[in-house]
Amino acid sequence: MTAGADHMRLSGLSAGALAAALIVTAAFDGVTVLAESAPPHPSPPVAAIGATIETLDLSRGSGAYPVFASVDLHAGSTTARQALVIIHGRLRNAADYYATGLALTEAAGAAGEATVVVAPQFLNEQDASANHISDRILRWNDDWGEGAPAKSSASSSDAPSASSYDVLDDVVAKLSNAAAFPALKRVVFVGHGGGAQMLARYAVVMRPQVGAAVRFVIANAGTYLYPTTARPLPVLDCPDFNLWKYGLDKPPPYVRNAGAILKDFAARDITLLLGASDKKASGILDQSCAAKTQGHNRLERGRNFAQAMTASGLAPRLKHAIVADTGHDERGMLLSHQAGGAIFASGDLAR
Repeated sequence: MTAGADHMRLSGLSAGALAAALIVTAAFDGVTVLAESAPPHPSPPVAAIGATIETLDLSRGSGAYPVFASVDLHAGSTTARQALVIIHGRLRNAADYYATGLALTEAAGAAGEATVVVAPQFLNEQDASANHISDRILRWNDDWGEGAPAKSSASSSDAPSASSYDVLDDVVAKLSNAAAFPALKRVVFVGHGGGAQMLARYAVVMRPQVGAAVRFVIANAGTYLYPTTARPLPVLDCPDFNLWKYGLDKPPPYVRNAGAILKDFAARDITLLLGASDKKASGILDQSCAAKTQGHNRLERGRNFAQAMTASGLAPRLKHAIVADTGHDERGMLLSHQAGGAIFASGDLAR
């Protein structure tokens, strides 16, 4: 593993990730995107860790984090106009998601040109132990998707413990550096399943910063963060319905006051992608009472959230699309024409 600005190219991927990229880029209609199966509990240590180690800006905390990236984030690119930041799921297999991101931009043809791909990686304690990584590398205890502070001993008395959302902020800041990326107009966050759940919360509480426009494409999240106490289903028998990660009660330190959150959330560019057949109410789907106040399955929960946020005026720019004949399937969702339209639409790129 190397530190600094060395970046991981396609030739440096694991065999599985490289195979995925080659298969996917062969033809758009015949693409195979690596799906994330339900992991055992706890999930095994991750096999591949990003060879690029980015240091967190001290204003966000102390420590560093691995990434896979198609360009050096410090040297940048004079031609890149968009960045696709793809978030891994529960298995933390960022190498595979990076390969998927590369393949999606290639398969999109002209629409995917001048797009760089970045896949940050959020490690658990067992990943750090199994791979003997430095103490400065941030790690969590399966709570990175919820914006929790890192458990790394990199934290010091003069710098707060960094949240996983601080890492996402840091990625946006690096991509918004006009000296490195003078033509970059937009950062698009993309996630499915576990990665989508991380983004569904980050999209509500993200701290605004100067730079590229930010868009979220969130596919088949299991639950959502409601910024108010209203819910689509009764909450009488669920006293914890508004606790973080379902609501704003007792949030992690990253989260600011509700007034600022609501103002910024109203301006967010968010697209929810929902599989029409994602109706299973079992397996790894969250079955807590707090989750059930949002709906009975992923499709219902996504529809309910979209309707509640737009009808109330809390998120007037939020859109949702139903992907026909598709369930909890990463390949079907990310290769749908709805996903392509949301990820690669011109929008801010035309400015």
